[in-house]
Amino acid sequence: MPTEKTVLQKIEAAVVGGLLGAPESFVRRMTKQRWTVGGELLDRRTQFMFTIGRSVEQSMPNMTAPEARAYYWRLCRVLEATPPEIGRTSELTIPMRSGLRPARAYYPPGADAPIHGRPGLVYYHGGGHTIGSLETHDTLCRRLCREASCIVVSVDYRLAPEHPFPAALEDSYDAYRWVRVNAHELGIASDRVAVGGDSAGGNLAAVVSALTRDEAQPMPCIQLLIYPGVGPVDHIGRKKPELQKGYGLDAATTRWFSENYVPGDERDNPLAAPLRLPSHRGLPPAIIVTAQFDLLCEEGLEYVSKLGRAGVPVTHQHQKNLHHGFATMSVLPRAREAITELAAALRDALYA
Repeated sequence: MPTEKTVLQKIEAAVVGGLLGAPESFVRRMTKQRWTVGGELLDRRTQFMFTIGRSVEQSMPNMTAPEARAYYWRLCRVLEATPPEIGRTSELTIPMRSGLRPARAYYPPGADAPIHGRPGLVYYHGGGHTIGSLETHDTLCRRLCREASCIVVSVDYRLAPEHPFPAALEDSYDAYRWVRVNAHELGIASDRVAVGGDSAGGNLAAVVSALTRDEAQPMPCIQLLIYPGVGPVDHIGRKKPELQKGYGLDAATTRWFSENYVPGDERDNPLAAPLRLPSHRGLPPAIIVTAQFDLLCEEGLEYVSKLGRAGVPVTHQHQKNLHHGFATMSVLPRAREAITELAAALRDALYA
């Protein structure tokens, strides 16, 4: 059986050499049997990526959490294109009820000019509350910073299973409040602070938004939810047979993440699954991104509907030919287009 190093070297060679170097004509020949869900077609180069990756992919539920984190970090390095130039970054330390936690601020070009008080985005990385870090989402944060022209503060919250619910939520909430209090020192306009995240990070951004409402704290001006995990582990949408395996986030991994993060006696807690909030009225305006080839798509669509019925302004972007995790796969041209689209929506909302 190959070692992890050998497996990951194969992934890197296949993705970087094959995915980026393959001409479109070759990709088309390799993807004659199109992958469809709900009548929609998966982007061809994305299909090609999954095809060449299946021979070496590993199952995270069969790993320890530290092994899965190392595996995911390497995958993100492979699947991210060269990050865009930004103004600068700054390493931060944020005091939280759990102690001091690292964070990283990203400044767009020109942010050090005399004009002070740019909009800010407190960002929570994805990874099922179990994997992910400042490093796995560094390129994405740089893209959001540059393309939305905002200061991004990426938060390194505690991870499960070592720190189960509500540890990640507590850190995320504390980080948001700290940024609000220290906005001027960070160069951020205190009334233009958004929260955002992808997958598990979208879950945290949604719940932080709800907590600020319920505790009468200053709310985020926007919540950016990128294919968020907002439903319970037994959400009916996660049982779609065509999405159980093969599109990046499979059913076994989703359940493993949920079991790591949420103890059995907390499964019905709406602060773990914001679809179950007693009320969605009065929440901040939302930008919600869903993907057709995503096991979490249905709960994202349901959240769009619930917020809309509750009178919350929602901008919904549905990516019909993409999958869960595309935001950290910028080697894919279609993924880069989608990131640009959601960043444009964020910029429009922040500067409205």
